[in-house]
Amino acid sequence: MPVNLIFAAAVIALGAVREWRPIWLFGGWLEAAYLFFLASSTRFQKWVDGQQLLAEQMDPELQRQRLLSQLAPNTRKRYDALAGKCENALDIARRNGAEEFSLQTLRDGLARLSWLYLKLLLGRQFLEMQNPSSAAGLDRQIDEISAELSKPTLSDALRKSKSETLRILRRRWELLSRRAQTIDEINADLARIEAEVDLAVENAALGSAAPHSTFSVTLATATLETDLFGASQPAVESVDRMYEKGGA
Repeated sequence: MPVNLIFAAAVIALGAVREWRPIWLFGGWLEAAYLFFLASSTRFQKWVDGQQLLAEQMDPELQRQRLLSQLAPNTRKRYDALAGKCENALDIARRNGAEEFSLQTLRDGLARLSWLYLKLLLGRQFLEMQNPSSAAGLDRQIDEISAELSKPTLSDALRKSKSETLRILRRRWELLSRRAQTIDEINADLARIEAEVDLAVENAALGSAAPHSTFSVTLATATLETDLFGASQPAVESVDRMYEKGGA
């Protein structure tokens, strides 16, 4: 329990005795001074901001919303159109009297498709923003880290960290070097997911939501299995873990 709350409780208890009642005024003044000190303390504000950031990083849904906010306006409209179809499929299935188990299975399947769709949109947006010459810059980084890894004096922990960085850079180089092909693959996968959702709407209208609720989609691109999301990678991994655990 915070110290100021313990102090406040003690002051209230003492003030209950008539002779000690003036302590309420003194205690109130001290509490106000303490709160003013916290409000004006840069160190305390940094601690509060850090706690808030930590809480946000542990909230996969909040991370998903942040990823959504990174989409360009036209791309966001495309995502919203798919999300609207998913909601429509659920509404139709509900109106047709689908059982709660079937509805939940359908809801989970559509949520996973929506997440795959968002990841593909983010990956394509990242690739489209990259200058083809970025591959040359990655080449230099790969050479530098490779040279560092050849040093025998490197600690095990640092070697492990740099090896992982090298793996990521090599994969990014591979994707960027075949940028046009990867974008074509992503576009094909986006169309595949849109077709899956359209089929889910049609199945719901026919009263057959359950048979097609697993939504097993084999993607043409390996983008979703790579570190293609730059600074957004931790957020992507956080949402991925949520779906791996069965959340939606």
